[in-house]
This record gives sequence, C-alpha cells and structure tokens, in this order.
Amino acid sequence: MTSAPITAALVASDIVLTVLLLVGLGYVSRAERRPSILVIGGAVIVGWAALAIVLARAGFWETTSDDALRPPNIAFAIAVPTILGSLLVRSQTFMRWIRRVPLHVLVGVQLYRVLGVVFLVAYAQGDMPAEFALPAGIGDVLVGLAAVGVAIVLLKRGEQHARPMVLAWCAFGILDLVVAVATGFLSAPSPLQQIAFDDPNAAIVSYPFVLIPTFLVPVSIMLHIYVIARLRTATAPRTNWSARVTGYAGRR
Repeated sequence: MTSAPITAALVASDIVLTVLLLVGLGYVSRAERRPSILVIGGAVIVGWAALAIVLARAGFWETTSDDALRPPNIAFAIAVPTILGSLLVRSQTFMRWIRRVPLHVLVGVQLYRVLGVVFLVAYAQGDMPAEFALPAGIGDVLVGLAAVGVAIVLLKRGEQHARPMVLAWCAFGILDLVVAVATGFLSAPSPLQQIAFDDPNAAIVSYPFVLIPTFLVPVSIMLHIYVIARLRTATAPRTNWSARVTGYAGRR
C-alpha cells in the first residue's frame, strides 16, 4: 500500500500544476483582454484534473493480466489529451497566446518533474520494479532540475542564443516521457506486459501513482511541444525579412 506522504505529494502535485496552469491562463487572458480564455480554459483544466483524480480513486485505470488483449484505458488517457493539445499549435491565435508567456516560464515550470523522485522511493519500498522506476524516476528528476538551469540561461542569454540548449532539453524531456510511458505499459499487469513479471508494476495504474500518466505526463508533453513551436515561430519572421531584403537587393 502506498504511503500517505506519497499519496499527499501526488495529489498536491496535480493541484499545484492545475493552479500554475490557471495562473498562466489568467496572465494570457489579461494580456488579450479576453476573460473567456480563463473561464473556458480554466474549466477544461480543472475538469480534466478533477476527472483524473475521481477515476483514479474509483480504480478505472487499473489493469490485470486477465484483461482482454486491447490497449489499456490509460493509453487513451495519455494519447487523447496529448493529441488534442498538440493540435492547438496549428492555430495562429493559440500560438499568439503562447507567445504572451515568457519562454523561460514555459521551460522553468517543469521543475515539477522532480516529483519523479517518488518512483525511486516506491522502488526502495518495494512497490515498483526497477525496470520502470529507475529510468522514469532518474530521468524525471534530471529533466526537472535541468529546466531551472535552462530557464536561467534563457533569461541571461535570450531565446536566440539559448535556442540549441532549449531544443536539446526538450528532446531529452520528451525522450524521458517516452521511456517512462513505454516501460510503464510493458511492466504493468496486462496482456501487453513484457518485463517485470516477478514484480508487476500494478502501482502505476493504481491510485495515486496513476495521476502522473493521466495528467502530469500529457501536460509535460504539451509544454515541450509548445516550447518547440514557440521557437519555430520566433525564427520565422526573421527568415521572411531576410528573404525580402535579399530579393530587394537583387532587383536593384
């Protein structure tokens, strides 16, 4: 059984992240002078976080080795919000909102990834297998700590000079999440399990640990995607201006 401190930490992390996202929405809402951004966006985020907790406590995401050979419910909890959230970068309006938030804030907020230390604690307590807990826990802690360093570099050197470092951090952060999700699926009890047969990872699909893949993981992936999209759109105007100047010089 998961200890009370870990349960409290995981529930608190969902609440804190929800509050941080609401603060970001409020900032954008004021900058755009559109209260509907906070109202609608806030309702979606709060509803999503609350639903994740309610379903987790009800055991909705739990799996067993006797389940039918189909994707576990948790797969949809990760994929659906990630896909929908990522598609927003195709909207010029949404990207204008994203550009309202300082890039170092979009990066630094992922300090919450140090919460991955709970995987290491769970492993030490015998609640999670090493095949999942070690790569997921160590990777998350490193990404979370690096987020602070990258954010500081952004503040000191600016977006253009820090761009390679930011992209490298995003690549590492996304890779960490891919590894965590993959080892989570492969180690959890289900017909898809391929590793950790002696110590199935039942904890990751049960309350409270399941709050991480059903809420924190999709949010983390989307934040990385928004940072990458932000960097791409930041370089586009300069590229177009350069092309126009070159064309003008050629005509002369």
